[in-house]
Amino acid sequence: MSALPSVVGVSGRRIMAVYGHPDDEGQVTGTLAAFLAEGNAVTLVCTTRGEVGEISDATLATPETLGYTRELELRAAMAQIGLAEVRLLPFRDSGMAGTTENDDPRSFHQQPPAVAVPALLAIMREVRPHDVFTWQPDGGYGHPDHIATYMHTVAAFDACGDPGAFPETGAPWAPERLYWGARTMKQFANVRLELERRGLAPEPLGEDMRKRFEEALARPDPPVSVVIDCAAYAAAKRRAAAMHRSQFGESSMFARMPEDLAERFFGEERFYRARPPFGEGEPTLTDFR
Repeated sequence: MSALPSVVGVSGRRIMAVYGHPDDEGQVTGTLAAFLAEGNAVTLVCTTRGEVGEISDATLATPETLGYTRELELRAAMAQIGLAEVRLLPFRDSGMAGTTENDDPRSFHQQPPAVAVPALLAIMREVRPHDVFTWQPDGGYGHPDHIATYMHTVAAFDACGDPGAFPETGAPWAPERLYWGARTMKQFANVRLELERRGLAPEPLGEDMRKRFEEALARPDPPVSVVIDCAAYAAAKRRAAAMHRSQFGESSMFARMPEDLAERFFGEERFYRARPPFGEGEPTLTDFR
């Protein structure tokens, strides 16, 4: 990977990314690949193993083995960009909003801050990252685990440098910058609808999903402070996504995406800098140069 072009422009930093389920990391895979290629240390933390996700092919997993399967898929996906430092927290997937799994006391979104924050803080104080990435406030599309991941990661970031906050989790460390995703359902919707227009969609789009797509397309884009050009890593990102076979399957949107759409979908990643607050009028693209 060292032969790939520089798109981040810094080295010698430590990066930590925190997401809710195996495959959530897809929105930051290219950025992590760019940091790794330039000699930075990267740690990915997944707050659950995705135990209640859908199973694309019954030969790949059962409900009882899905968490184990998805952990292996996550590690295989990150191997595509050379990332070995993958940590998983001991909490259970909460499932989609409104499902019975939301009530499971083991689920991540059921964890109070007094449990979830020190679990993240222990890793943060061990890794001592300069930059932290996580979900945006709405979790992308409202998934309870995504929102909980955002909330608890932000709390851990803010507490990390305070010697009085959860001292049992290690020596204080003050990370420099916190980013959350500025990727929206709109990007996914545009590609999925384009596949439909070209007759390449894996299956008909349900009315509920079509309504969600229409609502997403009507929303304004979120604020963006950093855009990472991931074109050099698009192929690696696509290979990484393909490792999540239990979720996407051989006929998924990602498998059917033609090259021009793949370049558009995988070619860049967008983030908003929440700490320190991004200033109005401040130029984008400068944080990592």
